[in-house]
Amino acid sequence: MKNQCVVVLTARGKSRILKEGGSQAWRLNAHHAGKCSYVVCVQNRNKSWGQPEAKHHTAFLIGKISSISQSQEEGSQGRWIINISEYADISIPNVWDGNRNPVAYRTLEELNIDLENLQFNKLEQEPNVLEQANKPKEELEKISIPEAKRLLANYFDVPQENISITINM
Repeated sequence: MKNQCVVVLTARGKSRILKEGGSQAWRLNAHHAGKCSYVVCVQNRNKSWGQPEAKHHTAFLIGKISSISQSQEEGSQGRWIINISEYADISIPNVWDGNRNPVAYRTLEELNIDLENLQFNKLEQEPNVLEQANKPKEELEKISIPEAKRLLANYFDVPQENISITINM
């Protein structure tokens, strides 16, 4: 469904989410979340480690989901990042319904979010591994295998565990 969204109750503020390219490190069903078009971030001020910036329980950011991939954050094995390609600022108070699970699935209509009234901004993207593959060897940037897997998973819109890299010399 076009207006399906993942709603996350996050201690991270807008600046950190944009710097990281999405909202992480979530325990969620990546297949289910991947069917959603948007992520809506709701501020949790009960935790201070994530640099919160908005008022408690206020929806402060909506992002267009580009992919769901395994979080590369230290200590986040088995957790996911909801990568975004574009975002818009929103300010909708009292969005969180008190659910103990910080991940919920809703529609934009349920949250009273009208896309027509939003100005989306593009996130700067990392260099694409596939674009680099066509460069002469001396021009290739060095990247790690986990980073290559993450970028390929984003490009092909598949979970990272579906990416295998074999190097034959």
